[in-house]
Amino acid sequence: MITADLVVIGAIAFCIIVGAIVGFGKELRFFTSGVFGKIISVVVCYFLYGIVLNWSFVQVLMLKLTTALSENGSWICNILLSIRIDLIAFGVVLFAAVQILRSLVVAIISHVFEINNKFISVINRLLGVVLLAAFVVIFALVAFQIIAWTSGVDGAFYQSLNGSAFKLDEVFRNNPVNSIFESIRMQFAGDTAPAEE
Repeated sequence: MITADLVVIGAIAFCIIVGAIVGFGKELRFFTSGVFGKIISVVVCYFLYGIVLNWSFVQVLMLKLTTALSENGSWICNILLSIRIDLIAFGVVLFAAVQILRSLVVAIISHVFEINNKFISVINRLLGVVLLAAFVVIFALVAFQIIAWTSGVDGAFYQSLNGSAFKLDEVFRNNPVNSIFESIRMQFAGDTAPAEE
């Protein structure tokens, strides 16, 4: 067992104790408010953008906007058209809608799990442990990815994970977060996967 394994054991103990004390409802509100909430909304918008954009009524509304700007013909309208104000406006509206929906869903779920009932209280504590553990794992995977970018996959940090009882060296080398960042990078760069022969 290496030092990193002891850190994992400490993290597990932390998640069990703090998750059970705080509970799912309060944790959910904490992790989905402020900066965390906005990051969640941005991620949801990223996955919904292409789907909602193809809805017929959305296309009609965007066509009306671009048609109105084109017919106006002023230099300001031309600039707005050139920067694709229709897509920007759609993104802003989608983000606002996701923010509102997220707030409503979180408020309803968190209050349900904080009802004064013994059965609900047990479930609240168990889910509190699970939710906190999930966020600790996500944080660790993102930290691993940043370290891999800065010091390399085979750097000193990777060497310090060799022999881990929790297979941390394999997790570091095969980090699932990397595939998410790669897919986002490819979409922004306009890359396409090579065709299979």
